Amino acid sequence: MGEKKREGKVETAIFSGGYLFVMIIDGHDRRSDAVGKYRTATKIRSLCVYAARALAVCARGIYNESMKYGVIDIGSNSVRLMVSDGTKTLYKRVNTTRLSEGLGLTGKLTEAAMSRTADAAAEFVRAAEEDGCGEIYAFATEAVRSASNGGEFVSMAAARGVTVDVVRGETEAKLGFYGAYSGGRQAVLDIGGASTELAIGGEDGMEYGKSLHIGSVRIKDLCGEDTDKIRAFAAKTVEGYGDGLPPFDKLISIGGTGSTLVSVRERMKVYDTSRVHGAVLRREEIEKLAEDIHAVPLNERGAIDGLPEKRRDVIVGAALLMCAVMDRLGSKEIVVSESDNQEGYLRYRLGLIK
Repeated sequence: MGEKKREGKVETAIFSGGYLFVMIIDGHDRRSDAVGKYRTATKIRSLCVYAARALAVCARGIYNESMKYGVIDIGSNSVRLMVSDGTKTLYKRVNTTRLSEGLGLTGKLTEAAMSRTADAAAEFVRAAEEDGCGEIYAFATEAVRSASNGGEFVSMAAARGVTVDVVRGETEAKLGFYGAYSGGRQAVLDIGGASTELAIGGEDGMEYGKSLHIGSVRIKDLCGEDTDKIRAFAAKTVEGYGDGLPPFDKLISIGGTGSTLVSVRERMKVYDTSRVHGAVLRREEIEKLAEDIHAVPLNERGAIDGLPEKRRDVIVGAALLMCAVMDRLGSKEIVVSESDNQEGYLRYRLGLIK
């Protein structure tokens, strides 16, 4: 009696499978990688406190079951919008702005690339608002974090009403992993315009994650379409993932490289997400697609069904990079996923991952 108890605080509140989980810990606790698991010895309050806090959270509207969320990924090659209801993705849109154009040669973003990318991000914010999104998040990756003038882009976007979160390389790998993870032991490969992330883990979370400074636009800047140069550059760079990586049973591709290769293989005149998600690409098949596309002059690639105009000059390098990573990992096939770092970023913002 008379002992003064410290009040707990609500660390995060999320809905999952119809249940509201409210994590209440004292001021010295720290969140772990998995929601609901905490590594300190602090006491979790009683169930009645959980219930009371849960009601308070709902009353304040921290989580709204009917809310839509907009997530804008400002990538090195494309700007993408995802609209979600918090549990599933409703749709995605893309605008290829080539933000990292020339970055591999100069270390800087060009004024033109920054302007068109900031414009695209602002347009997606307006589209998300018009669609009723209550929360809109924007994050940027390798092009912005590695450019000497990346801060200038962040300011340019802010002037257009877009607040940009520049994520670290390891964080980018984690976002991709949690966005694509579907069970078991998995490796997730994300070939971007300026960087390529590899993440490996299982049911307990990501165990390995690393980002390397190589991507489809960097390859174009540094190697053009000289396939010998591309192969040598890619093989050397992916050594950076190191040896003794954690084991995995399935390799997953996220991002535009895998989806474009499936689209070309299937000769899609109209892109069909349902045919792309879960499609399997074999190692030898990827190299053959790269060789076949390379054999067609750039100005004639418009005749290739399934090949987007703004990927015609970067897909060869990206495909050969995918082969280099698969060789490094000893993988004979890769599964293409349409769930990626946008889903992962929303999970992060909702408190589902640390």
